[in-house]
Amino acid sequence: MGRKASTPEDSMLRLVAHLYYVRELNLAEISEITSLSPATISRMNKLARERKVVTISVASADVDFDDLAMQLSAHLGSTFIVTPGHRVDLAKESRICGAAAAPYVLERLPDEGIVGIAAGHTLNGMLSSIRKLSRPRLGIIPLMGGWNAGYPHLDANSLVRSFAERFQATSYPLHAPAVCDSVESRRTIMLNETVRITTEKWDHLNAAIYGIGAFSPTRSTSNAWTGSTEPSMSKEFIQLGIVGNVLGHLYDLNGKFIRHEWTDRLVAVSLEQLKRTPTSIAVLCGEDKVKALVGLARTELPTLIITDDLTAMATLEYLQREASKLVSSA
Repeated sequence: MGRKASTPEDSMLRLVAHLYYVRELNLAEISEITSLSPATISRMNKLARERKVVTISVASADVDFDDLAMQLSAHLGSTFIVTPGHRVDLAKESRICGAAAAPYVLERLPDEGIVGIAAGHTLNGMLSSIRKLSRPRLGIIPLMGGWNAGYPHLDANSLVRSFAERFQATSYPLHAPAVCDSVESRRTIMLNETVRITTEKWDHLNAAIYGIGAFSPTRSTSNAWTGSTEPSMSKEFIQLGIVGNVLGHLYDLNGKFIRHEWTDRLVAVSLEQLKRTPTSIAVLCGEDKVKALVGLARTELPTLIITDDLTAMATLEYLQREASKLVSSA
């Protein structure tokens, strides 16, 4: 039998698709040729993709991301996924990392249960790239209280609400600061019934998704996650050997968590609760976060670490230098 005859609509879809994708004319130019409105042309292009009139493929990457991930795992023991990276400013590269990580995170999320998320540029980038999904039996909660108004990307409640809307899930806000003024004020806040509705769910986490903070006396976001602009705190953290924090919990290069009076004032999921979480995913990038990544892997806290290729290569170079120093000092 011969090929089924095309309908006039199919023929027009092909013509418009050819003009747009092959001849690379813009919507206005195609509109002038066909007398169709730009909005109609846009809808036709979408329909052409849905009907497989147009199929789009992406070439394989030049960098072997799987090999980079295996090298990191061999050195640090954790499970890694490496994604494409692009160096721009810190906020934009974090958002790119989050968007690239999104498919890997989504395939590991449960269909029901409690998912905790942290705030930050990385998670905001992930949210922006996720299409709408129907997982109405999920509950989305913050893993940490909100920050001050000077850092809107750290508004956990706003991010939780947006994630829940994307998944058609239920959101549970946490109306509390990330860091309290004192241990006593934290204790009072944690006893509040509205706060407890959310924080008690930390005991039942099925998955946790978070970025990490990399401490640097010159990094502006260090003030955001310490909640302090006092130089004395920066000096103290340097003396303690702190390289990063996960949801406010401080750790050093060897993966040892360091107790500090600051951590006693946190309104955040505890390390014990995180360790019991079956799926614990850290997403991070940036060459200034290399030591923080190494220390995080050595904590053995995440079940998966997702980073970009540029950070992965910088981390491997750092580990090689670290190994060379150990050999030369032996």
